[in-house]
Amino acid sequence: MPPEGASLPGYQITEHTADVGVAATGSDFTDAMVSLAKGMFSVIVDPELVPAHRTWTVEVTSVDREALVVDWLNELLYRYEAEGLVPKDYRVSVDESGESLVADCTGELLNPQRHRPGTAVKAATYHGLALSHNDEWRIHVVLDV
Repeated sequence: MPPEGASLPGYQITEHTADVGVAATGSDFTDAMVSLAKGMFSVIVDPELVPAHRTWTVEVTSVDREALVVDWLNELLYRYEAEGLVPKDYRVSVDESGESLVADCTGELLNPQRHRPGTAVKAATYHGLALSHNDEWRIHVVLDV
């Protein structure tokens, strides 16, 4: 897992008791959602060790923008746990209401010897969830580990 306070383009890792926070930024909501997914998966595997060999589509519909954030991350976690899909890159489209998204994720199947999984993430939570929008979008979510 990257050290606490590690800051890479678009996201920063923070630690909580039994939780990990991911703070993501983006020029628009879509960019912030991409950064958020990259931040979450950087806790699970080293993204530098994931080649982009296959592409799959993820569709998520939620009741509002906040739910979409949590549902997006939890759908990615489900695909990782159930299907072994490890994403590296994302091409995301969010509808105008902020209630649904379609994403083409590129990565590969989990290879424990190459990916060396780190911290197990159980779920994205609503605890500490924060969205703000000024010059850029900022999203903070806490992951249950």
